[in-house]
Amino acid sequence: MAATEIMFVAGEPSGDLHSAQLAVALRQRADMRLTGAGGPRMRAAGVQTDFAADHWGAIGVAEALTRVPGLYLKKLALLRLVRQRRPALIIYVDFGAFNVRLARSIRRLPFHQPAMYYFPPASWDRSPRDRSELAALVDVVATPFPWSAELLRRDGVNAHFVGHPVLDRLAPAADQPALRRSLGLPEAERYVGLLPGSRRIERRLLGPQMLLAAQELAADDAYHFLWSSWPGEPAGQVEGLPGLEGRITALPDSAAILQASDLVLTAFGTATLEAAVAECPMLTMYRGTPAMRLQYRLMRISTEFYAMPNIIAQRRIVPELIQEAATGPALAAQVRALFAAPGALAEMRAELREVRQVLGEPGVAARTAELALQTIQGAREGSD
Repeated sequence: MAATEIMFVAGEPSGDLHSAQLAVALRQRADMRLTGAGGPRMRAAGVQTDFAADHWGAIGVAEALTRVPGLYLKKLALLRLVRQRRPALIIYVDFGAFNVRLARSIRRLPFHQPAMYYFPPASWDRSPRDRSELAALVDVVATPFPWSAELLRRDGVNAHFVGHPVLDRLAPAADQPALRRSLGLPEAERYVGLLPGSRRIERRLLGPQMLLAAQELAADDAYHFLWSSWPGEPAGQVEGLPGLEGRITALPDSAAILQASDLVLTAFGTATLEAAVAECPMLTMYRGTPAMRLQYRLMRISTEFYAMPNIIAQRRIVPELIQEAATGPALAAQVRALFAAPGALAEMRAELREVRQVLGEPGVAARTAELALQTIQGAREGSD
């Protein structure tokens, strides 16, 4: 008898990571054939990726428009696969601009295709809006935020709060000095992590500013810097950066950077939540291209906060530096100010601990896997 097939559709690095965790949890519970669209982490977890979605995501309208023709063809191809295979369950993972359109097309097929949405679109958003469409597109929603489940259920969606999967892979360092020694880091009074993001455009726009801040701070011998290396780049001492000789170490594991650092400079996005769960104080930042800056102004985005810890807490816990404010000198000044203020970092850690508690408890992938299997079982019983 053929193994049960579950098809994932994840189009961004964060979705690839969350899907990989879920894939492992599913395989621990049943004989599964896991397929779909995803990235390297999903492949490492045993998912047969019919489509390599490593670079499907985009930042800003200009970049997104270049993706549209290719993604439209990918949507048609995924639709054909669903018709051919009729998997026991489709799991859409975040990536709402693509996945909602795909889900609409799949719901128009002449048979009922069981589906789950893991990380529904804008699940962090508490604002009043109609969320009922998801009830018609999927059988069940697994959401990482408690208010998201409540708002979705209010609009008739079968939604469950499962917690945020970052809780399954990160926690504060049990012994930070021992961790630093195990990473081969030199002795320093202050360790500052540099996390410019997982997309090339983020690294191109944010990385140089972070390195400028490090070069300015390096005038003080107290600092050592931890650079989040691009996949495939060598770990160890970073060469060729004036003023940082012997003062900056590249590490491929962002979790280790968060656990080993006293403070991190990070792009907006999932990394800010990872830092919160690791209880690592942070400075958050965003810079865009001229086209992205124009879009930013025209959209007149109404949200008061952009860093996830601030959005969750609904108050400013961590500093946000945006566009022209996100420069190397500005970052360096903020770092100095935080280290100079007695108790500032300890206070931020305490507030991040509160954010961590809102996200639920570890075991997120296991709970989501159980919900997926229950959905498959319910669909089978309903068809009998």
